[in-house]
Amino acid sequence: MKAFRIIPILFMVLMLVNCKPIQKTAVGMLTNNQWELESLKGNSTLAELFPSGLPFLNFEEAGKLSGFGGCNNFSGIYSLEGKDLKLDPGAVTQRACLAEGENQFLEAIQQVKSFKGDSEKITLSGEAGELMSFVPKNQ
Repeated sequence: MKAFRIIPILFMVLMLVNCKPIQKTAVGMLTNNQWELESLKGNSTLAELFPSGLPFLNFEEAGKLSGFGGCNNFSGIYSLEGKDLKLDPGAVTQRACLAEGENQFLEAIQQVKSFKGDSEKITLSGEAGELMSFVPKNQ
């Protein structure tokens, strides 16, 4: 009779153990690169929007997010559950910016609901579809 009680517990433990590598793989993929903006809301001509340099994201292991918005630096948090991703840019430096790109970028970051990708490219999407895509900065 005790064996029948142990089997469901072992099954649950195996399920939980098997889920962790998937999560670690997604986190590892995000954290092993500095991600540079490739497109924003379908626009891949970004030089006019970001004359001071292209925005980038740094995902850190402990759920910390940092990056550059095209004019200002930011430091915030992210949460990742499977492919569900939420980004909060948090504190943003306050330099005066002439271009409109940074505001569009920071607004898009806050709309992110999910991601897909691999080590070559990630795509961040919201409820209405693709918001932006990134490639590793050193490529």
